[in-house]
Amino acid sequence: MKKRNILVFLIMLLLTIVYLPWGELSVKAESQPLEASPTQGNSYVIGLDDTFAPMGFRDEKGDIVGFDIDLANAIAEMYDWTLRFQPIDWALKETELNSGNIDMIWNGYGVTPEREAKVLMSDTYIPSSQIIISKKGSGINELEDLKGKKIATQSGSTALDFMQAWPNQLYDQLNGESVLYPDYNQVFADLAADRVDAIYTGGVYGTYTLNQRSDTDDYQYFVDPTSEEPMAVGLRKTDTELKEAIDQGLQQLRDTGQYDEIYEKWFGAPIEDGSQESQSSVMSEILNLLPALLDGLKMTLLIFMIVLLVSIPLGFLVGIFRVFGPKWLQRIIEVYIFIMRGSPLMLQLMLFFFGLPFVGIHLERLPAALLAFIINYVAYLAEIFRGGMSAVPDGQYESIEVLGIGNVRGFRRIILPQVFKIVMPSIGNEVIALIKDTSLVYVIGLGEMLRASSIAANREASLVPYVLAGVIYLIITGILTYLLKKVEFKLEW
Repeated sequence: MKKRNILVFLIMLLLTIVYLPWGELSVKAESQPLEASPTQGNSYVIGLDDTFAPMGFRDEKGDIVGFDIDLANAIAEMYDWTLRFQPIDWALKETELNSGNIDMIWNGYGVTPEREAKVLMSDTYIPSSQIIISKKGSGINELEDLKGKKIATQSGSTALDFMQAWPNQLYDQLNGESVLYPDYNQVFADLAADRVDAIYTGGVYGTYTLNQRSDTDDYQYFVDPTSEEPMAVGLRKTDTELKEAIDQGLQQLRDTGQYDEIYEKWFGAPIEDGSQESQSSVMSEILNLLPALLDGLKMTLLIFMIVLLVSIPLGFLVGIFRVFGPKWLQRIIEVYIFIMRGSPLMLQLMLFFFGLPFVGIHLERLPAALLAFIINYVAYLAEIFRGGMSAVPDGQYESIEVLGIGNVRGFRRIILPQVFKIVMPSIGNEVIALIKDTSLVYVIGLGEMLRASSIAANREASLVPYVLAGVIYLIITGILTYLLKKVEFKLEW
C-alpha cells in the first residue's frame, strides 16, 4: 500500500508540474503598421543570450527586458509582428539561425567580416567598442601593458577575434591562451578572485556591469582603440525583405525620436535600483532571487520526472533483452549501450536538437532534451539491471525449470525481488545524477534552475544566486536520498 501511495504521489507531482503556467515570452503588437511591408503580421523568433545586460536579460520577475528588447518591440508595433524571445547558447547562435530554430539574432550582435560571411546583417543601430577591465593599481592602462598578462573573455563573442588581431602580435605575448567562459559572470568572478589580470568585454555590457557592482571603485578600464564593433541584427542570407523592414523600422524610430527615448532609458544614467540592491541585506537579496530560481526549478523537475518515469521501465526491458534475448539482439543492444556510455550527454543533446533537422526531423527544445536524456539513461539503467540479473546465482534459474514453476512466474516471484534489491543502490545513484544532469539543457536554450541562477548572477553582479541554487539542489538531493533509503529498507528481508 505504501509503495502504491508513493507512485500516486509521483504521478500527481508530475501532473502538477506539467500544468503549471509556463508564461510564454512573447509580445503581440496591437497597433496598426505605419507603412506596408511584405512581412506585415508575421511571427518571428528572436535568439538571445538572456544574461547579456543591458541589451537583453531577465529582470527579477523573470521577464526578458533590455535595450534590444525595447527596440524589437517598437519595430514589431509598426508591422504588427508577433515576437518570441528564445534564449540560446551564444556560442551556437549562427547554428540556431541557419537551422531555422530562430529567425533573428538580436542581442548586441557585433558586425564583423566573419559574421557577415555567415549571416545577413541589418543596418547598424548602436556603436560599440571593446574595453579592458582590471583591478585598480594593476598598471594596465593601455594595450602594451597586457604583455605577459592572463586575459579572460566570453566564448563565442567577437572579443577573441579582436584580441587575436591586436597590433604587434600582442596576443601571442599574453600569459598563455585567453580564458574562455560561457558568459561574462564567470569572467568577472575570475577577475574578482585574481585568477586573471584583466577581462576583455564589450563596452556596453562592461560599463553597465561595473555600475551594478558594489565594489565598482576597485576597478578601472580603458577603451581598446582597435576594436570598433557596431551592433546589428543577424538574419538568414535569404531574408532580404525582413532586413529591409528592420532597416526602415530603425530609421523611423530615429526620425520620430523614439530611438533616443529607448537609448536614454538604458544608457542615459546608471540603473537606479542596481546600486541600492547591491547594498541590501543577504536575506532581501535571497527573497528577490527566489521567484526566478523556482521558475527555473519547474523545468528541472519536469525533465527529471518524465525521464525517470520513462527510462526506468524501458531500461528494465532493454536489460531483459540484453540477458535473455537472441544473440543478434544482444549485439545490437551492446553497440547502443557502447555509444550512449562512450559519448558525453551534452554532445548527444546537441546532436538531437541541431543534427536531426539535417535529416528532416525537427524537434522542439523540450522534446529533444527529453528524448536525448531518456535514450542516454535507458542505456545506463539497462546495464544496471543486466548486472542485477547476472548476480542472481544460475542455480536459481535451473531450480525454476526443475520445479516446473514456469519461467515467467518464477522470474516474477523469485528472481525479480532479488534483482531489485541488488540494483537499488546503483539506481539511486543514477536518480541523484539525473537531477544534476538536467542543468545540461542550457546548451539547447532551455531555462532550468542553474541557468536561472546564472542569469540572476549576471544581472545582480553577485554570486549569491549560485549559492542559493546549490542549496536548492542539496534540498532536492536530500529528499531523494531519504526516499531511496526508505525503498531500500522495504526491500530488506
